[in-house]
Amino acid sequence: MSRQGSGLRDQAPEGLLPVHGFVLAGGKSSRMGVDKATLEFCGRPMVEIAVEKLRGFCAEVGIAGNREDLAGFAPVVREERMEAGPGAGVEAGLKAAKQEWVLFMPVDVPLIPEELLRRWAEAVLRMDGIIASHLNCGREQPAFCMLRRECAPRFSVALDAGERRLAVLLHLAAEGSHRVHGVEELYGDDAPDLETSRRWFLNVNTPEELADAEG
Repeated sequence: MSRQGSGLRDQAPEGLLPVHGFVLAGGKSSRMGVDKATLEFCGRPMVEIAVEKLRGFCAEVGIAGNREDLAGFAPVVREERMEAGPGAGVEAGLKAAKQEWVLFMPVDVPLIPEELLRRWAEAVLRMDGIIASHLNCGREQPAFCMLRRECAPRFSVALDAGERRLAVLLHLAAEGSHRVHGVEELYGDDAPDLETSRRWFLNVNTPEELADAEG
């Protein structure tokens, strides 16, 4: 597939980036005991918070996961695989993307700043020669990833081969043309301290983590 994807020219409304953003909402929420996507964080469903952040800078926004009940928040694309982890959501989003670049974020990271996501997307769009990126805040955050939609066939091939590790899937889909973007790089002299940036990426997996994040 060419870098133009379907061959159609992608356009973004003024002020938005030519990126299709997806919230990954296919997890089972087993540790939380209740559905995390609709779990309220400071009075609002976490899926609503994530969708709102993506709508702040993405031309298109959707939700990846077999969750028709979330269609009221954003269009939902169905995963074709069971027991494939977040890779199934990434695959579904890549296949459904209406923009050349596709960005993914987990539903359960409500503290991540919209500004960080926009800075990252802008940095990726400025770069030549890469077709995939993911974030780093002192440790790898592959669930925050951006890929050109042309990566879809190679991503599916890697899933077919049994690979489930998202960082490896990204590398294989990008054929090595893959870049990791760190928070410090994206903020420069205005970068937060490591403790703050790590807190931004706090996954809300348990009731205790929810209480901690809300505090």
